[in-house]
Amino acid sequence: MRRRVAALRRTPILLLGGALLCAVPIGSAYAQEKEKPEPRQGLRIEPSLTAVYDDNVYRVDSRTEDPVADVIITPAIEVGFDRDIGIAAFSLRALAGYDRFISEGDRSKPRLELEGSGKYVIAGQCWVRPTASYRQQRADYGDINSASENLQKFSTLGVSADCERPAGLYPVVAWRRDTTRNGDGFDYADQTSNLYRAGVGYARPSLGKLTAYYERVTSERPALGLENRSDAYGLSFTRSVSPLTSIDADIRWMHVTSTADAIGSYNGPGWTVRVSTMAIPRVKITGSTERTIVNDSLIASGFAVRTAHRLSAELALSELTTIGAFGELVRRDFRQDAAIRPFNYTHDRTNQFGLIARRKITEALALDLSLTHLDRATNSDVSNYRANRVSLGATMRF
Repeated sequence: MRRRVAALRRTPILLLGGALLCAVPIGSAYAQEKEKPEPRQGLRIEPSLTAVYDDNVYRVDSRTEDPVADVIITPAIEVGFDRDIGIAAFSLRALAGYDRFISEGDRSKPRLELEGSGKYVIAGQCWVRPTASYRQQRADYGDINSASENLQKFSTLGVSADCERPAGLYPVVAWRRDTTRNGDGFDYADQTSNLYRAGVGYARPSLGKLTAYYERVTSERPALGLENRSDAYGLSFTRSVSPLTSIDADIRWMHVTSTADAIGSYNGPGWTVRVSTMAIPRVKITGSTERTIVNDSLIASGFAVRTAHRLSAELALSELTTIGAFGELVRRDFRQDAAIRPFNYTHDRTNQFGLIARRKITEALALDLSLTHLDRATNSDVSNYRANRVSLGATMRF
């Protein structure tokens, strides 16, 4: 136990959910999912090659240390298969790649993603939707500011069911189990979470979909002998205001505690609100704001309250070329045991801004170019950093 506590003191805070390079919100498990295009039926194969220049791969504070720049080459191949057969449908996806650091070779790690989902209709009205996934990748060390390495492995198994209909009331239930496993030296962050949700939905063509629900999440950290517990009462709403505008909103009241008395609790609102519009011809504008609880992390103990605001715009210059820009502001407030907290800061903020361009060369070949600037600061001016990334990728689709 002394060895584990000592390791915690040497290990600075890291939020996996922060995903500082991608910034994908986590939050309430069913509140918001990354927007995906409609799957193409049948088999698809997409090999890709991406080159990234990063001017601060170890995320050090340039005021005190000289940042290390490197180029990361990632060859990858993605295989997917989708099939809709009336009363049932399923989707399978697999991605294998390798992040190869040209200079800092010890950071090179494989990347693997497996996903499967489906739906099946029962009694002609109720849908059951199972899902499973596995992912492994090198951890992002934006908060550790060191050369430490950790290959993380994530798995998900879940099922949801509802009897949604065009108008009227219907039940909604869901269960999901998430696991995180880390490499040697980071076993304290291994975690198993279970989510349970039950609610009642209501639909009307003139109103949209409204769901009132209760959700409970338990997150166990066996190496630390503690468990975080979250109870939430929420109301979600989805509606296409017009053919050009859509709104997705989830508002909830959360009560989050830990079995460790030294870790503070959170009692307050949570939300995930997303508005997307194409009111301006050829331009898609999306704004979102959220407050969520992040359990899955390399924080020494406890959890984090994450508040994020994001605005993006995408302009279709032609049928072959699109350009976009985005900005995101993120703040995290840490709930953890002060006795084993690595540094004396209690919150941080991370801002990122970027430009994205995509050009279809042919129906099968596309090129992507992105530029991203990241800026992180803590309330005690410790573990700050700035970084810039330039990414160029090519994707084939068969």
